[in-house]
Amino acid sequence: MRLRRQLQHLDRRAYVRVTRLGAPALDGYAPKFVQATDHMAPWVMVSATLAATGGPRLRRAAARAILAAAAANAGSSVIKYLVRRRRPDSSAVPAARVPYRSYSSSSFPSGHTAAATGFALGISTDSPPSLTVPVLALAGAVGFSRVHSGVHYPGDVLAGMAVGAVSALLARMVLPPRDEEEPGAETSSTETVDVDPEGEGVTVVLNPHAADGTLSVLSPDAETEISDRLPRARIVHVDPDEDLPEVLDRAASDCAVLAVAGGDGTINAGATAALAHDRPLLVIPTGTLNNFAQTLGTPSPDTALDAYAGGRLARVDVGEVDGNIFLNTSSFGSYPRMVERRDRWAKRVGKWPAFVLALTWDLWEVRPTPVLIDGRPARVWWAFVGNCRYRTRARVPVHRERLDDGALDVRLLCARRPFPRIRALSEILAGPLTVGGDYVERTNRTLTLEIPSSPRLVAVDGEILEGSRVMSFRKRPAALRVFVPDGPRPSSPQSSSSRRARSSTRPR
Repeated sequence: MRLRRQLQHLDRRAYVRVTRLGAPALDGYAPKFVQATDHMAPWVMVSATLAATGGPRLRRAAARAILAAAAANAGSSVIKYLVRRRRPDSSAVPAARVPYRSYSSSSFPSGHTAAATGFALGISTDSPPSLTVPVLALAGAVGFSRVHSGVHYPGDVLAGMAVGAVSALLARMVLPPRDEEEPGAETSSTETVDVDPEGEGVTVVLNPHAADGTLSVLSPDAETEISDRLPRARIVHVDPDEDLPEVLDRAASDCAVLAVAGGDGTINAGATAALAHDRPLLVIPTGTLNNFAQTLGTPSPDTALDAYAGGRLARVDVGEVDGNIFLNTSSFGSYPRMVERRDRWAKRVGKWPAFVLALTWDLWEVRPTPVLIDGRPARVWWAFVGNCRYRTRARVPVHRERLDDGALDVRLLCARRPFPRIRALSEILAGPLTVGGDYVERTNRTLTLEIPSSPRLVAVDGEILEGSRVMSFRKRPAALRVFVPDGPRPSSPQSSSSRRARSSTRPR
């Protein structure tokens, strides 16, 4: 009790000092500023502006910040109900400085400060200094104005800051910052080959059409660059009425290097042809996501053509299911439909928020799929099988650091009673904090899947296929030769030792 009285005494003394700062110069501005911060108005405006004009990273930061502000506001309201403290006696404060609003709620903590702190810390996690510094300054001004206008004690403001900091931490767990992916996954088996700098012996298959065969997605600049850089290469255009696998098979049968320009689905078909004829594959990304090209370290046509000029080949693993290969992922259950929604929304809100929204939509719309996985029955919301181990953010596979680890990355979100939908959603949102076994994550070299009922939809690198009743997933280690950039990506000591161990057992 004595310590409490001492703290209250210090709080009141600090209150008197702060209310005297800047008087009377700030008296005409303080109440207007206090009123302007009601109902989280500035934070909603900043978030809306970033959502409308910013890129995926800033949109994610805006979503995280407004979530933190809302959580801080709600948390401070609960604390106000539990901890009652009278507002300061503002009779000593000039009337021109006191806001028009009459506050009847508890003084402890400052809800405005909590929301401001939560928002500022949420923004600062994933934003440039040019945005972070002004928002932090604005949040500090909110805390100062709450005391200067006679509405709160300094201790209320400090408590509000603490609530805001905890809320920002929780929001960061729900919406983690975007990792900066390093270009190019590691591979152990590499070789350097002589290539013709003008493309002699290279066949380039250009797929300029989307899935419906009508919309051109190949940039004229990309096609011109390919022609300029490889003037002696044979260029094959895929017409809308032609069968892409047949065109690629013919192209691979009589070339030294098979180059494929398109998205992940086209690259998958090109890899199938390259494997069938034992040809090295040059991946030229001209699609929407280009996941495999990004992982190789060739995110653009220019970097892909530079990789060809360098002549460096790497051997990478290939996954296979039901006779179809996959370079990135295969999935079943509701995952194919959910990924389609996620990719449609990702450009607006970012990949991770889009994943959560698509998953939430999916959980309320569909029913879990009864399956047998390696002979064990399960009811699965969605399942993900990755070609090599993926790094994970929360529960979401993000990107790979290796392309030759010989493993299948298996992720299952199962439906268990009671409250299967709520439990599934909490598994994704709370991640490792949840306990209950609804989410399964493991690595395998093989996997057997049996889906008793139709339709048996399986996604292979984004392409939806009708699978068999019993499907086997397996790996084809170091099966595909692909061109990669000259400069190897820096690796960790662990990955370096792993590379040395693999080098001793695998021929280069």
